[in-house]
Amino acid sequence: MLNRCCIREEITITSPIHFVREDILKLTPYMPSKEQCRIKLDANESPYDVPIEIKERIWNRLKEEHFNYYYDPSCDILRESLSGYTGADPDQIFVGSGGDEVINDIIMAFAGPGRDVIILVPTFSSYEIFSTVAGSNIIKVPLVKKQEYGRYFWDIDTAGIKQHFTKDKPQLMFLCYPNNPTGDYFNDEKLEDLIRDFNGIVVVDEAYFEFGGKTFADRIAKYPHVIVIRTFSKIFSLAGLRVGYAIGHEDAIKQLFKVKLPYNVSLFSQIAAVEILKETDWLKNMRNQFIDERKRLKEGLESIDGIMVYPSSSNFFLFELKKPRDMVYNELLKRGILTRRLDDKILENCLRFCIGTPEQNQFLLSCLREIMS
Repeated sequence: MLNRCCIREEITITSPIHFVREDILKLTPYMPSKEQCRIKLDANESPYDVPIEIKERIWNRLKEEHFNYYYDPSCDILRESLSGYTGADPDQIFVGSGGDEVINDIIMAFAGPGRDVIILVPTFSSYEIFSTVAGSNIIKVPLVKKQEYGRYFWDIDTAGIKQHFTKDKPQLMFLCYPNNPTGDYFNDEKLEDLIRDFNGIVVVDEAYFEFGGKTFADRIAKYPHVIVIRTFSKIFSLAGLRVGYAIGHEDAIKQLFKVKLPYNVSLFSQIAAVEILKETDWLKNMRNQFIDERKRLKEGLESIDGIMVYPSSSNFFLFELKKPRDMVYNELLKRGILTRRLDDKILENCLRFCIGTPEQNQFLLSCLREIMS
């Protein structure tokens, strides 16, 4: 007689989709465009590669290293170099594989299941994506589009944000400074008002710091619950090597080391970042060139009928169109220029593009004049 305890029902699995968390199923992944183009202006990258003489120094340093051993797991040499660049102590600096990993590690350490993450939208999509993956409660507060002296800009709703603040449990809040995709800084007094009243970690994302020069890094002693994020992907032209870092109070930085992946920043990336930080003259020239082109490009955009451009302190512009956005996007793409369409409802008739070389920018303006006419 067959023992009934040995009988088991077979499970038929047709797809692993049935095992995915419901919140992940609803999530839209960050998927950069793969459209073919001659001029790529969609990802806020630098149009300038690292000069060959700097690359040669990086190659020569790499030749001295052993590829078969894991490299510095805490990025000590790079943190020393960043200390000289930022003025923060090495113990106040954490390095990750791009700013995205730093964002994710902050969420892992200070948010997670049951904790609120406050995001001002529209903003950088990784805040919401990583918070969702961590199981956090996401609170989105819309920015306010304003007009003052004939100038349009984006502002924060201080009262609307504060109504979500809690005193009984810690929260996490992201402030993109200057904000991506809108392009400019928010009012400092309003931000400090939020920071003073917030019961939790405030992340000030300064990915575009070098293009505008304003920072909260020098206010961490005053506000120890602030963590500043920066990156090597923009002004330093190292987007392909993925290096980002955080500046914060020593007690906050220690927690990031607990949640990070082991050996998270490669040998190549650490050495390249150390070498590029030595290039102060090149960095200064890059900054000045971007600022000059930003001014020229803004004047050019403002001269085109049917385009309303928002102020920018970054390496990109957001502009609103009187003609259908998708038509303008496709016409630019036909001419070899890739820009960025954004998913936020409030930006449904906007395009974003980063500042290219002078030749690329001139071609973009010529194409826009033709399309908008």
